[in-house]
Amino acid sequence: MPMTQTRIVLNPKYKPKAEEILEATGIDNLSQLFTLLLVNYGDCLVNCLKHSHQLPIQSSLVAQTPTHSTLQPPSIKPQPSPQAKKFVPMGSF
Repeated sequence: MPMTQTRIVLNPKYKPKAEEILEATGIDNLSQLFTLLLVNYGDCLVNCLKHSHQLPIQSSLVAQTPTHSTLQPPSIKPQPSPQAKKFVPMGSF
């Protein structure tokens, strides 16, 4: 099955983070990075966003409530394993 191309635009303010991930993992390019993130974390992102919208939040209450930060969706921060191995890409996409 031939691969098709789809272009995405990366906000310049996030490019340093993307470059940091490329360096740390050995992923060759931003296309591979996006593909791996989409395949491995896409379902998790959708589920997280679905659950965050189930909270009954009224905008007037959020503005007045000092603890509204507890109502924000959780931040997903993967924890590195103690024996983290350098990622070796399988090939070009």
